[in-house]
Amino acid sequence: MATRREKKKDLVLKGTAASPGIAIGKIYVLGSNDVSVDYSAISSHEVDAKIKEFQTAVADAKDEIRLLKAQTERALGPDSAKIFDVQLFMLDDEAIVHKTIEKIRAELVSADYSFYQVVTELEESMATMKDEYMRARAADLRDIKKRVIFHIQGVQQKVLSKLSEPAIIVAKELTPSDTISLDRTKVLGFATDFGGRTSHAAIMARSLKVPSVVGLVVACQRLKTGDYAILDAHEGLLVIHPSDTSIRKYRKLNSDYQGFEQRLRQHKELPPVTKDGKDIEVAANIEFSVESSYVKEQGLHGIGLFRTEYLFFTRPHFPSEEEQFNEYAGVLKTIPDQPVIIRTFDFGGDKIPDSFSFPPEDNPFLGLRAIRVYQKYQDLFRTQLRAILRASIFGKMHIMFPMISCVSEIRFCQQLLQEVKDELSAEGIPFARDIPVGAMIEVPSAAVISDLIAKECDFLSIGTNDLIQYSLAVDRGNELVAYLYKPYNPAVLRFIRDIIKRGHEQGVWVGLCGEMASDPLATMVLIGMGLDEFSVSPVSIPLIKTIIRRVEFGECQNLAERVLSFSTPDEVEKYLGEVFKRKFQDLTFCL
Repeated sequence: MATRREKKKDLVLKGTAASPGIAIGKIYVLGSNDVSVDYSAISSHEVDAKIKEFQTAVADAKDEIRLLKAQTERALGPDSAKIFDVQLFMLDDEAIVHKTIEKIRAELVSADYSFYQVVTELEESMATMKDEYMRARAADLRDIKKRVIFHIQGVQQKVLSKLSEPAIIVAKELTPSDTISLDRTKVLGFATDFGGRTSHAAIMARSLKVPSVVGLVVACQRLKTGDYAILDAHEGLLVIHPSDTSIRKYRKLNSDYQGFEQRLRQHKELPPVTKDGKDIEVAANIEFSVESSYVKEQGLHGIGLFRTEYLFFTRPHFPSEEEQFNEYAGVLKTIPDQPVIIRTFDFGGDKIPDSFSFPPEDNPFLGLRAIRVYQKYQDLFRTQLRAILRASIFGKMHIMFPMISCVSEIRFCQQLLQEVKDELSAEGIPFARDIPVGAMIEVPSAAVISDLIAKECDFLSIGTNDLIQYSLAVDRGNELVAYLYKPYNPAVLRFIRDIIKRGHEQGVWVGLCGEMASDPLATMVLIGMGLDEFSVSPVSIPLIKTIIRRVEFGECQNLAERVLSFSTPDEVEKYLGEVFKRKFQDLTFCL
């Protein structure tokens, strides 16, 4: 007879998987550490004292963050500790600090209220962006906002230290300081109502190898400490009050996953070479420098895409040449012996920093974006090029330009790059002389003339996220048409095949840095089309390398030819799924 728990239907909350794994056990709900600020007017003779009070609170907050950074460095190493550099940078940002001081002085309001208003305005701006990385930086702003205001108010921030027993931590949102303060020997997993895969807490969870699911929305409302639950950080699920059947199922899945990870670890340090000897590069996509430590742990073969937009979204002003130089140099110093492809900033569409005054556009995704911004704001582009070139002496720098749609655009970028090189030479500033330059192929016009673009540069990188979107005229963020966003659409596959072929005909190598590169179903097809480099999410590196090492180039060519004969994306995906399950039975856990 079924037990009482067996009769109850599992309550399942759906979120986003942030750090893989499965956790089964009791829940521990973290209490709120929210800040409370009321409007409070001050007199003119109190201004100087309130400004001093604010400056002292900022200094105290920075001291705390430095201690957390040191603690993280001892626990996880110097690269993971760099996460706290972002928060220190925010508290060093003169625009935030100066704006708060000016608000105190001009509006005669208290220090905590002024700082709250200044940071909240920037935080809300980031939180509404479609770009996941930029939304994630809003969490860092909330963290420093609480820390500084608690110091102003003389409130003791709650410290999350020892747990009495192993538990799955449930919270509205976890900060890096929360994550590093917890007793890792007792943490089974993390589940949060808010946050994203690129939040610093999620990155730390991956460094700690703790299963993590974010964006559950109502977990804190539905759970209480002591409840039993299953955290499925592969599918992004939190199963509340699971049945005995579900517990048995997930225990088996967890055992399978441990075996799966063990198999992947065997290939982590081995080169990505097919069984018949074809070398293929496997690099990583990163959003910011602190990810490099996690990438190294996965078996690094370089950075295939280092996005630089975050530098422009974490402050209310355009970053200076020196600020950018320090960031780029930091990445190269971390991995000096591996190639690092830095993509120049890609603004426009839904990614518009507060420091820019973009004209209103009816369709911004077809308007002022990426390379088109460079042509309108050349000084900003030159500043970034100067910083990149100066940093190039610390490693194997490559430069890549996004959203190239015609030959004249890549020539424009090359011309400005040469002008900046001439400027630095005249000033006696050192830089690497032979820096490979590439173009991202993301729009149909560039795909069609990829041979002409290849003549102007050293490599091509296919950005499938936008190439799919623009080729199929589908906004992947629009729920009404998102079902049409199909990576295996024959039109997309033919574009990819032709880009690789045309690039090779011009003697340049071709990589792919969109999400499709991380899709295990696509690996054999892309190898068969002749792709030279996979640039993938860091967590996908071991899996993609494992597949590469277990196939032959010849069989991949045959597979690609077969796939290109299908008429619909569903036919392609069905066929690839069948092939994968036959050939990689022990890896089907990743599908």
